[in-house]
Amino acid sequence: MSKVKKKFDAVAMMRAARDKISAEIEGMTLEEELRWLASQELQDPFLKRLRDRSAQQADATDRPSAGR
Repeated sequence: MSKVKKKFDAVAMMRAARDKISAEIEGMTLEEELRWLASQELQDPFLKRLRDRSAQQADATDRPSAGR
């Protein structure tokens, strides 16, 4: 059986993206990371939802709980 050469390597692409982002946010606090994420121009709908969820979680941690 001969091996087929891949035209696109999704794993390599994801690793490169992860490494680039990790280098950009290295040393940031959570608040700084959230501001960085919010400042990014996003074309991907999944990434937009991820950003929105992160902002919602940050807002929820800033609000005092009703039971306190």
